[in-house]
Amino acid sequence: NPVRGVKMPPDSPKRTRRLNQYEKTLLLSQAKFESSREVYLAILIATETGMRQSEILRLIEDVFDFENRMILVKETKNGEDRTIPISEHLASELGSFFNGTNSGFMLTRSGLQQAFRRLTRKLNIENLRFHDLRHEALSHFFELGLSVPEVQLISGHKTVDQLMRYSHARVSEIRDKLDHANEQRHA
Repeated sequence: NPVRGVKMPPDSPKRTRRLNQYEKTLLLSQAKFESSREVYLAILIATETGMRQSEILRLIEDVFDFENRMILVKETKNGEDRTIPISEHLASELGSFFNGTNSGFMLTRSGLQQAFRRLTRKLNIENLRFHDLRHEALSHFFELGLSVPEVQLISGHKTVDQLMRYSHARVSEIRDKLDHANEQRHA
């Protein structure tokens, strides 16, 4: 067997970069007022839904259910469509963007990446990639108390192992939960 001695390369190192609240607020506010509407929306969608960049850029008007605040994500990485709930704020922002004049995003993948890099450089937010926004959103879902199956439904991960690569709990959040649980127990 000619490949018997060949070993598979190890997985790439797991990124654990998360936004702090200041960075998130700064990034969204500056994107809203200094970037194109599409760049702002892409960042907002990523931070609120955990959608992949490619899924965001393929969004078209007919995948939104504004009344029920849901997005139908088609052509996903795993090949299965999924439905993602969205906040009232995101529904409002998307509704004003897809108000008949826009049928979808005109941004390209490289255009979004370049705009995102320029924005983070300008704001002195170091070591942040657009894909880290997906990590942030999925980790935040767990912090909100969503279960593994609920987050898996939103993220589209087929296995829990895949999903856990995206979960990066903040130790301070865990500490606060433990403090709260201890207060309840001793009350």
